[in-house]
Amino acid sequence: MITTVTLSPCLDKTVKTGKLDLDSMNRVEAVSLDIGGKGINVSRALIRLGVGSRAVGFNFDGGEAIPETLSAEGVECRFTECSGSLRTNLKIVETELGRTVEINESNPSVSPERIEALKRTVSEASRDSEYIVLAGSVPKGVGSDIYRELAKLSGAKVILDTQGELLLEGLKERPFMIKPNIFELETVVGKISSESEIISAARKLIAEYGVGIVLVSRGADGAVIVSADECYSCPAVKVPVRSTSGAGDNMLAGAILALTQHLPLKEVLKYAVTAAAGAISHDGTTFCTKEEFEKLLKNS
Repeated sequence: MITTVTLSPCLDKTVKTGKLDLDSMNRVEAVSLDIGGKGINVSRALIRLGVGSRAVGFNFDGGEAIPETLSAEGVECRFTECSGSLRTNLKIVETELGRTVEINESNPSVSPERIEALKRTVSEASRDSEYIVLAGSVPKGVGSDIYRELAKLSGAKVILDTQGELLLEGLKERPFMIKPNIFELETVVGKISSESEIISAARKLIAEYGVGIVLVSRGADGAVIVSADECYSCPAVKVPVRSTSGAGDNMLAGAILALTQHLPLKEVLKYAVTAAAGAISHDGTTFCTKEEFEKLLKNS
């Protein structure tokens, strides 16, 4: 069982347009609405890849579709209900340029009582989990040390996917793996301009914090994976790009699939990049199916 934790869930509204004209009216080609949040996305991606997953975290008013959708897809849910309206994130996809603009709202503040309830749920859920994924941003009222606190409570191997102070604090509990993109990595190590600097930064985090694996997603440039003894890079799989929303979460799901199969580090990277490719060829926040994954993996 893989447990994911999402503290700031959302609804993702994806709007497709040809090319934005900032000084005029723009016509919408298509609209899709999906449940979202990093951990939730990872759970949905894992289920499609054939890996059992449980989603825990906060949920807010208007978020009834989150547990309904997850349960229908086979994901076990244990959400802590909070007051206030669930946020909506707007993603504008310019089809002519292959570019996505994201405009994200914030969730309402969470009370100390709800935070304590969430901690109890995470502690219980981790008991039968091989890995627990702590991912994404947090609502108002939640401290930057929350992932550090949750990692302390977890009996599973911790995978951390966040940025800034949340990442820095979480690193103090020696997570098994972290999966930043370039921007997220830069929030803790400073500006990065080359692959060699990515590797150097990853090795610094491994040496300083005892991280087991650093998987860095690089968008169109693929990804890099680093451990104390190994380092590999992999270019992105060439597929038509329809939406990059959730690509990093699919990448993490692919990596976890390989980890559950106890594959070598080089294969963990290959699985990660392949799963990401299977997602970006679809509209909206969509996930790679097992069949798509296996076909891409065979041809890569």
